[in-house]
Amino acid sequence: MLEPIEDRDVDAAAAILSRGFPSRSAEFWQSGLERLSRYHKTVSATPLGYVMKVKGTPAGVILTMRSQRTGEGGKPRSVLNLSSWYVDEQHRWLAPRMLQKVLAEQVDVFTDLTPSEPVREMIGRLGFVRRHEGVLMVALVLSAMQFNAAASVGAADEAGMRELDPGAASLLAGHIELGCIAALLRVGGSVHPLVFSPTRRKGLPSARLVYAPSQSAVRDNIGAVARYLLAQGLLFVEIPAKPGESAFGAWFTASPPPTFARGDLPPDMIDHAYSEFVFLQI
Repeated sequence: MLEPIEDRDVDAAAAILSRGFPSRSAEFWQSGLERLSRYHKTVSATPLGYVMKVKGTPAGVILTMRSQRTGEGGKPRSVLNLSSWYVDEQHRWLAPRMLQKVLAEQVDVFTDLTPSEPVREMIGRLGFVRRHEGVLMVALVLSAMQFNAAASVGAADEAGMRELDPGAASLLAGHIELGCIAALLRVGGSVHPLVFSPTRRKGLPSARLVYAPSQSAVRDNIGAVARYLLAQGLLFVEIPAKPGESAFGAWFTASPPPTFARGDLPPDMIDHAYSEFVFLQI
């Protein structure tokens, strides 16, 4: 039986997640679930995820991070990011049924951004396709040496937000509240909203690009992006990518797991907004 995770269930869900992912502490899961809970209270009444119970005993958990986008013509587009899926070993045979119930929801786009190898095989049979195979690891000090007079990057301040459509402006404002770095990449007459989730890699201040309408625009103008992020105190940034993609001062690595999606997403878009990279700060 699947039961939605409500506020009263956060402690129990954190305990299951700690059991399933022992490299993370109970405090890590508790704080992440609390951030997710505050967001869901603000934007919707949807559950944080589901706990699977077998004969009344919690045996599995999955987080469902829901959010909205504005699609073409102002049409709303719903996104559900699956994260932190775990089922106790003796009940793994129930895992496909658990996933199918979640995927039965009426959602425009499903994403799974950090799946384990067994999960990758399972979601591949359920219509998910690979979006990225790894990341471009960008050394900002090196990339900052690329110059393009047509490109600049500035803060997503009040004046800059007015250049965006309301949906994009809301997305950037929401991520600023969640501790992310939002910026505007201007190339010629185009404005690209960008969101970076701060993290640390090998103890060094870094970030991951979690939202960009055009990944290729970021790569082509990485110098301007790098100089802006250096000014924010960062040394590296990760850009979700495929083999063969490149940027000045960057190299491709397949060490992060591939990302998957099911639904209609523009091929050049990076949309990891309101995901575990933001709520769990991984």
